Amino acid sequence: MAKLQSQTPYFYENEIFFNHYDCLRSVWEHGVAIKSACQKFNISRSFFYEIEKKFTDYGLPGLFTFSDSCQQYPDLEQLALLLKKGRPFLSYTSIHRITQSVPITKGLSSTKLISKILQSHGYGISDMKDDFNFWGRIQRTLDVWATFLKTPDRNHNPKKRKATFLIDQDPCHKRLELLRELFSNHKSTSKEVCFRFGVSMPTYYRLIAEYKLYGLWALIPAHSQGKQSLSSELQLAIILEKLKHPKWSPELIIKTHKLKISRFAVLRVIKRWGLDDKNREPVALDEYLDKVSYVEDKPFQPFKSAYHLQSEYTIFNTRRINRHFELICNKMKIRPFQICDPGPFLLAPFVNDLGVIQAFNTYGPIKLRGKEITNLALLNIFRILAGYRRISHLNNNRDRSVALASGIGMYGSTSKYYEDTIAFTFDQIHKLRCDLVARAKELELIEGLQIGFDFHLKEFYGDHSVEKQIGKGPDKAGNMVPSFRPHVAWDLATNVIINIAYFQGGTRAPRIIHQFCEQNILPILDPLAVQELYIDSEYTKEKDFHYYKKVVFKNGDIFICLKKNKQILKLIKPATDSDEEWEPFNKDDEFKAIQVKLPKTGLEMKIVILRDREKKTENIRCFSSTNLQLHSKDILRKYRFRWVIENGIKDLVSSYFIDEIFGLDPVKVEFEFYCVMVARLAYEYFLKELGGQYYNKVDGNKCTLQKMRTLLFEKRNCKIEQDHSGNLILTLLDWQKKGTIEDHVSKMLLSLKEKGKNKTLWWNNRSVFLRAKNQYDFLKSVQ
Repeated sequence: MAKLQSQTPYFYENEIFFNHYDCLRSVWEHGVAIKSACQKFNISRSFFYEIEKKFTDYGLPGLFTFSDSCQQYPDLEQLALLLKKGRPFLSYTSIHRITQSVPITKGLSSTKLISKILQSHGYGISDMKDDFNFWGRIQRTLDVWATFLKTPDRNHNPKKRKATFLIDQDPCHKRLELLRELFSNHKSTSKEVCFRFGVSMPTYYRLIAEYKLYGLWALIPAHSQGKQSLSSELQLAIILEKLKHPKWSPELIIKTHKLKISRFAVLRVIKRWGLDDKNREPVALDEYLDKVSYVEDKPFQPFKSAYHLQSEYTIFNTRRINRHFELICNKMKIRPFQICDPGPFLLAPFVNDLGVIQAFNTYGPIKLRGKEITNLALLNIFRILAGYRRISHLNNNRDRSVALASGIGMYGSTSKYYEDTIAFTFDQIHKLRCDLVARAKELELIEGLQIGFDFHLKEFYGDHSVEKQIGKGPDKAGNMVPSFRPHVAWDLATNVIINIAYFQGGTRAPRIIHQFCEQNILPILDPLAVQELYIDSEYTKEKDFHYYKKVVFKNGDIFICLKKNKQILKLIKPATDSDEEWEPFNKDDEFKAIQVKLPKTGLEMKIVILRDREKKTENIRCFSSTNLQLHSKDILRKYRFRWVIENGIKDLVSSYFIDEIFGLDPVKVEFEFYCVMVARLAYEYFLKELGGQYYNKVDGNKCTLQKMRTLLFEKRNCKIEQDHSGNLILTLLDWQKKGTIEDHVSKMLLSLKEKGKNKTLWWNNRSVFLRAKNQYDFLKSVQ
């Protein structure tokens, strides 16, 4: 390529194929006499006729040669690969001993042959991933090539050499001619030559990339790797268990290891490897296996937030403060500005401490990172905190509290905001949410010990929901309406949101429970530290219980209200049919507890049946838990703890306007959910630092954001100015007595300044302080 200044690979040295092919091509394509062609390319005539015979029978693949000196053992090869994938750290000797124990490979195996098999698939000394891909592609190519040589096509006719030299039935030959044309003719363009040979441009680019790696073998397509119906670890576990216990049935193997597969799948593995003889001698191979079990849990690695990945020094060296904000701050040195919404200023240091800027610079769209420290999310976050239901409500607003708090100085257009939102992807927003939760965990806003799960239905009020592919979900009245159904996880101990993710209205709990936990919970919170799970009746599936208790949160107990489906009705029928052993719960209800074992998973649960004393079977509710030692009344009492998430979702609706999200784009809705999470956690952080009666009220609740807006955050007569140190001084002009919330917040901000936390990056690390002043003091002196 370098010598001929070609952009397309074709010829490479020390490959005899090109000499044979050019000789054959000169005879078939250009009509050169066989004797002259053989003399020119130094080939005997007898050998030319051999090449021509292979080309006539098999096309271009017939000209390929491969030294296959070793005998093939397909069963041994598959078993060796299965063992290596299932237990990557097994030695050649261990694999050899196991293959000697399997009936269909017994007597075939040797350590030398095992070594050859594994190295031919890239499992050598280095064991690098690229080796597996490279040698695996070669093995699949050789399989396809062997298939070609088994079925002669005979489409190339030696009597019509020129007419049948290049035919559609030989795609490998067409690809070679395409590369040859572009390599030798610099005037040809790839698009024109690909069109002439009937090769698409994506195939052309893939062919060039593979030709540089595999040479001529890239002309032969390779099968895709495909997917196994059962994982290598699971197949290996079945094989080892059957070797150890020849008389065990598939049902016993499934129950012993709690496998979630069918009996047919286990029986298929047993027959495939010839292990169906129950009279075999048992073989225990524990000494040849590695000590790490295929089901052993990996130690939890906490997710590190972006707050620790980017320093303030790096941010200030690569980003700048908004120009309009700096101009307004300079004017504040001369005269103060009048504002009426102090809430965004007071909450800005808490939003900053959540690491929103660092996360945005790490995981956000590159297009929106820009040159300024402030970003798109901040305007929306402070809009929510200030009490504006939608971003469009800021257009005609003269108060600049939201704009100044977000560090932009002036508002952008609504259309620009919505256009920029499209730049996000689901993966980017997912990383932003996970980073936010990880930072909240570091600030101890989230404990992750008692978790509640639930759906929230946000109804879609637009038209043509079917055409817009908006799924339907059940509203509070039970009617199926077009809607979005975000899935919410809540920390019930601290009453703080953990995560919220977008889902369509037609989504049901069994479909997304694994996905939601694995994407939004397990990377951040230690699953083994979870003590209690509170879930709604929508999750009444036996496989959900098994996933929660046996797979993920193994140390936690489930508390659930059971939906009375056919399985539950069958389990409680003996108890409801009898009027004995019912105990009074209150003046209206009575209860009875039973202990059951679920039929498919064998999971033991305690079910408490609560019914009306007068209506009996007409009004029955079922509550259940995996904590069998817990008293029945305690199960009924603990389930009420799930109302924390119900009230939390109501607070998201009333205080954070989660139902005011309009639009159809799922990514935009997901971005709005992220902004709601930041606003909720920032206010929670504010309450925690404030403490006192606002964080822990007498009734056990907290002061909501809506209530705090009435007390302090909005509709106040105040001014903001800049002192000699550059800090922002917020002065309330309404007279207030000492000991009120203004006094508490003022002291809290001073305390945070001493700790180095009262600062905001997009304000150039300025601090904010609160003061109270009675603007009518002069009237007292006059009086």
